[in-house]
Amino acid sequence: MFHILIPARKNSKGIKNKNIVKLKDKELIYYTIQTAKKVKLASEIIVSTDSKKIANISKKYGASVPFLRPKKFSGDNSPDIDVFKHYISWLRNKKKKIPDYIIHLRATTPFRSHKVINKAIDLIKSDKSISSLRSMRQSIFTPFKMWTIKNKFCVPLMKNKIEKHSLSRQSLQKTYDHISYVDILYIKKTILKNSMTGKKVYPFILDDDKLKYFVDIDDKNDLNSALKFLKK
Repeated sequence: MFHILIPARKNSKGIKNKNIVKLKDKELIYYTIQTAKKVKLASEIIVSTDSKKIANISKKYGASVPFLRPKKFSGDNSPDIDVFKHYISWLRNKKKKIPDYIIHLRATTPFRSHKVINKAIDLIKSDKSISSLRSMRQSIFTPFKMWTIKNKFCVPLMKNKIEKHSLSRQSLQKTYDHISYVDILYIKKTILKNSMTGKKVYPFILDDDKLKYFVDIDDKNDLNSALKFLKK
């Protein structure tokens, strides 16, 4: 059994009320809910929010909002796992069945293909050893060439006997960025073990073609990019 969980708290710093900011003529969260409704095997689409306004908008577009998330799980520094633990706890308190998997969709990523999400579902279903699936893309910048500053001096972020920061990019190990397209958690191997990933994380690598209109909206520049994509 699969549930979709869409976290959407009311406070945000980069853009006020980001999750319900208007993107053309619809609130931002609308796009994620509409994609979620097309995902196969998802028996529930839950929006976890601390806002009555976001709750009402989400319900209007077809999502379920059976509770308001407590403030202690909705702060700027609240980790994702608190949102998931709260949902599992709510299910238990209501004596409802806990799903095998939760599909994590962030409201700040409006343009996804439900077909890509369905492929991710097929992948994690096919191998019970996978604890979670995370969408990835190959990194543009490699951490082997990154530096930090300590006591006014540069220190390589990745320390190694070989000075990898001075090697050619082609000779360095490929690295990948976790992106907010889709994540899927096998509950008994993640949340019930106090982890968002578990021990065996499947890399769901997306190429440039699938990410042509990908944007994770954090500030006004991202919002402008999303508007340009929408016109296309």
